[in-house]
Parts: sequence; C-alpha cells; structure tokens
Amino acid sequence: MGDNRISRRAGVGRSKAARTKAVALAVAGLLVFSGCGSAANAATNGAEETAGDPVSGGTLRIAEPTEILNCIDPFQTSWTASRTLVRQFAESLTDQDPKTGEIKPWLATDWTLSEDGKTYTFNLKHDVTFSNGETFNAGAVVKNFETDLQGVKEGWGTAGGNYIQGLESVNKVDDDTVEFHFSKFNAAFLQATATTTLAIIAPASLDQTPQQRCHGENLYGTGPFVLEQWDITSKTTFTKRKGYTTPSPFEKRQKGDAYLDRIEVSYIPETSVRTGNFVGGQTDLILASSAVPILENDANQIKAAGGRIETRAFPGTSYDIYPNTRTEGRPLTDINVRKAVSLAIDRTSYAQTIFRKDYPLVQGVLGATTPSFQATPEAVKYDPEQAGKLLDKAGWKLKDDGYRYKDGKKLTLIWLDYNKNAGQDLLVDQFRQVGIDLQIEIGTYADSVNKEKTNDYDLSMLWTYTRSDPSAIGNLIDIRSEKGNRGGWNIADDEQRAKLNELFDAGIAERDTAKRTKIYQELQQYLADQYLQIPFYERTGDLALAKNVHGVRYTAESFISLYDTWLS
Repeated sequence: MGDNRISRRAGVGRSKAARTKAVALAVAGLLVFSGCGSAANAATNGAEETAGDPVSGGTLRIAEPTEILNCIDPFQTSWTASRTLVRQFAESLTDQDPKTGEIKPWLATDWTLSEDGKTYTFNLKHDVTFSNGETFNAGAVVKNFETDLQGVKEGWGTAGGNYIQGLESVNKVDDDTVEFHFSKFNAAFLQATATTTLAIIAPASLDQTPQQRCHGENLYGTGPFVLEQWDITSKTTFTKRKGYTTPSPFEKRQKGDAYLDRIEVSYIPETSVRTGNFVGGQTDLILASSAVPILENDANQIKAAGGRIETRAFPGTSYDIYPNTRTEGRPLTDINVRKAVSLAIDRTSYAQTIFRKDYPLVQGVLGATTPSFQATPEAVKYDPEQAGKLLDKAGWKLKDDGYRYKDGKKLTLIWLDYNKNAGQDLLVDQFRQVGIDLQIEIGTYADSVNKEKTNDYDLSMLWTYTRSDPSAIGNLIDIRSEKGNRGGWNIADDEQRAKLNELFDAGIAERDTAKRTKIYQELQQYLADQYLQIPFYERTGDLALAKNVHGVRYTAESFISLYDTWLS
C-alpha cells in the first residue's frame, strides 16, 4: 500500500525542522496513498530502441488539439494539455512519485505539521531563482498563495480553489520558512503542493492581471524551460533555461540543464492532420486529448512510420456517466434502471471499436492510477440479459417496436454532450438492444451545462477531474461545494447524500494512510453500488513519439516532463 514517513529532506540548504515542534504521527498518514492494484506505469506500444547516450540540442515539435480554455496560468487552467506545459516552466514545493504516490520535497527541503493539524511549516531551498532573475524565497511563496486566495474570493480562481480548501492565511517566518494556516485539517493539501495547480511563479508575474497571466504574459518559473510565447492560434514556444538547478526528485538526473534547446507546440484540431504531420516528419510528438485519445487507425500509421505509443491513465475521475437520480419523474430515480443502463454498456467493445484494441478498460469510478483506487468489477460488467430483467422488474415492458414502455410512456433517456462523436452511435445501438431509446442532445458546452442545471436530462458526461489524490472524487461531486458541484447537482437522494457527506468529511480529515485509503475505497464502492456514478471508459494521457525522441517522463498527474528528453 505504500510506506509511511515522518518527513522528507532533500539535502539541499539548511533545515529548520529542529526548531519546529512537529508531531510525527500527524504527518505520517499524509505522505502516501498508493493505488492498490492500479496500473501506475506507462504502457508502451512499439518498444523504444536503445539510442545510446543523451545529446544536447534540437527542437522538439509537439502537436496537440486546440486549447479550449485559452489559459496557462497554473492556478487558473484546468485543461490537461496546458497543465503539461505548465510543468515545463513552473515547479512546486513537492513532487509525487507516479508509481507509489509518495510525496518528496522539490522546491521545499522538508515540512512539518502542527499537533492540531492546522499549520503546515515548509522549509525552502536556497539559491534558487526564477527565470527572470527574481529570488525564490518565502516571500515569493506567500505572494503566490495570497494571490490564489484572492482568486478564490473574487471568482477567477475556481480551477484551483479545491486545492486550498480551508486555507486561511500564509505567513513568512523568515526567508526560508513559510507557514500555512488552515481552519481545520486538510488531508489533501500536502498532495496539492505537488500539483501544477499550486506551482510557484515569480512575484513579478503575479503583479499582472489574472487575464494577462492566463494568456501567458511574462510568466516566469524556476523550471528547466522558459515560456517565450503562449498563443493557441499559432504556436507556443519554450527555450532552454541555462543554469537550471532544481530537477524533480523523480528525474534520473539531479543536475544540469535540459537537453532540448527549444520546444514548439502547434495546435491542430483535426486528428488526421496531426497524424499526417507526424508520419510526414513535421511533428516529433503528439500530445493527445483525454477526450479523443489516439485511435486505432492513427496508431497503426504512427507505428508504420517508426513511432511508438505510450499511455498512462489519468488519476482522478474516469469518464463517468452522471445519472439524474434526484429529479422526480425521471426514470433514473429507480436504481434498477440505473443498474440496467450500466449493464447495457459493452465497455470492451466500446474501447476497442471507438479507440483502439489495446486501449485500457475502465475499472472503477476513479482512474486506475489514482492513489487509493478501488476496482468495482460489478459496476463495469456487461450483461444485457440481466439488464432486461431489471427493467422488467422496474415496470418497463418490451413492446413490438423493440422499446420498453411504462404507463404508455417510452423509456427514453436524454444524454447531454457538447460534441458529436462515433461512440454515441454505438451507445444508441447498445441501449436499443435492451429496449432503451437513447437520445443524444448536442449543444455548446455552455448550453449543455445550463440544461444540466434545469434538470431536463437523464445522463450527463460533462465533467471530469484530474488529480492524483482520492479527494478528486469529492471535489467533483460534493453537493455542498459552492464552486464545485459540477456533475453532482442531481446525484443522490437525501439518505445517499448524508452517506456521501459523511465519507467526504471523514476522508479529508483522516491522517492515517490506511484508514484514509479505506474511507475512499468505501466511498468509491458506495457510488458504484448505488450507480450514482457509472464508469464508462478510462481517461488516458496518450503520446505518439517519433523514433528519435527519448526520455519523456510521465508525472503522477499523468502529465509529462521534458527535462530529460533528448533527440537522437
């Protein structure tokens, strides 16, 4: 399940932990929430050949889908591809092992927790600078978090608000030491300090408006690359930072500049064009969207051109279906109908037909790489015969037209989505086989969200959440959340909500690793047993890499680090 440690020391700079009265037991339970049985390692299709020793130089050309949020400010962006780009120039106080979930110091040297669990004290590395020359110190950290708190208060920091829940103030003790004061213990905060969302940027960057930061104006970090240009209408570019000193503890090298001289990112909406450019040699790496992973035909072309596919499941939620279980008169208020919907979905056929033959199968409501992941095999089973029996039990009888009726009303389910895709036709056919009339309603993203709020729907797939901590599940569906709620507006009756609230509160307050894992696994099992979230398919971070690209590393968030990447 992972090991428990009292504190972490990077061995860089002087530590002040001795003068902080830390409670070892309080910290011990926070450091590791490893995923039991999770497929944490990246899978590779088309083995990378031994390429010899790394060499410096060259430009890595990346193609990715169009960025729909137009933001690269760490605290504001939630687009996964942009969070990968954030990681190239901005670093965090800690980092997380993608295999075990272990937290280690990065820009910090160590941390301690007060006896009451309300104060974290972080000691910081010396002699670190941002790419604009400003010094990384306690003042810079305080300004980052005070800006984040301001963003939550003013409403522009909703993307990062869940990462600092309960944070009341941040104080500079001295140049090397920062204290974080919470209203109550937050078990997820330590992991939050490892994320791109709480990456540290230069004080001068924070003097700009939120919109300027979103658009990448004068964003400076401590990372191995410098963000030169952010423009989703043309190209985003990074250049090597000389004199770089702070690699992640999970990099192979612990000193030296990046190998690459330059990174160029092009935004290409059409999958076929991205693949064509790769095959033609104009692109070295395709960074696929989790919504549209690399498909079978494209994978075959990539491999035929000498490339390879690497993939890692995103932590956080799977692509789950959120049923409207609370609106009176809707069919999915009946658990038998919800279960029948789940049993009607042939997830293996869907993944292999719509995506590709080696696409990983969903195992639960959270992604398989999420710490404290719990597989729920009954909730992903395909059994159309059993689905039919449950619908009969619920009073929906099959008629000659192949559909089911109750009190003269056809069993029609409205599915909200904001883009048309081939998978929808397959779903319609699978639902028809058990007598359900599935109607896909396509609107703009905003229109779909508004319709969800009016309760005029049955099934929604509008929301996902990427975070390498089991609290991701509560951040998305906790119905009490002021800024969250998202897919959870219509989830659960009053009794179910009370149970969910109990588990959410227990999970965020538990210090012991094993106990916290047990709580979150119980939560996942409860959601699955009640069919309040219906796992549909795994979200993956897919990469297509040319044969001359080496040393790309997946992070715990299933983003990528290009520090050790080189071109042969």
